[in-house]
Amino acid sequence: MNFTDNTDIKQLYNKAKDIETQIITVDYIGKQANMNRLIEITEQLDKKIPDVMVVRVPKFRAITSGVHTWEDLFQPGGYMFKLWQHYDSFQKIIFDCLDFTLVKDDDHGEMICAIQDGVSGTDVAPLNIIDFPDGLYAMAVSIDEDDESIRKVQDKIYQWIEHTNFELDESRSFMFNMPYLDEDNKYQQDIEKGLGYRQMQRYLPIKLKEN
Repeated sequence: MNFTDNTDIKQLYNKAKDIETQIITVDYIGKQANMNRLIEITEQLDKKIPDVMVVRVPKFRAITSGVHTWEDLFQPGGYMFKLWQHYDSFQKIIFDCLDFTLVKDDDHGEMICAIQDGVSGTDVAPLNIIDFPDGLYAMAVSIDEDDESIRKVQDKIYQWIEHTNFELDESRSFMFNMPYLDEDNKYQQDIEKGLGYRQMQRYLPIKLKEN
């Protein structure tokens, strides 16, 4: 069975539903653990338990790093650090986060940080200010710095979109960030202690299908 094929997944789902019905209507003889596992799989396949959220990112003004290699963005003293020198001018966007990193291709990205209305281009020079448009995104949470988690979550969002009335908006970049990033924020610290890791949110731009 190919779990990347929608037909095979649908067949598995229907079979699980049939077996679940049989378990309910007849006496069960066997190991309780097996039945619990079957119920768990059935619940994971149930579309009434979504694991992707559609969010609207509002329009906002932002300082941009410009498009650079990942190394130039995140190395010590790189463009990310230049952006965060203007921390006092930042404002929150969504989930108490201040920034997004936009993926341009495998080797390049752009980091943007939302700024307050009174901040001018002179205040942030030589960096530039842009107007980031609002839009809808399909969002799911992965584990920060865990490549396997990030890849699986990314694939999951793509598959989820295929079963909705949305489609990818290829005019915009997909992006990621970490909510409650401020090290002094009690909620960030509590979340990391409770989970044992930092959350990374993945945002894929979407729009309603034209037909």
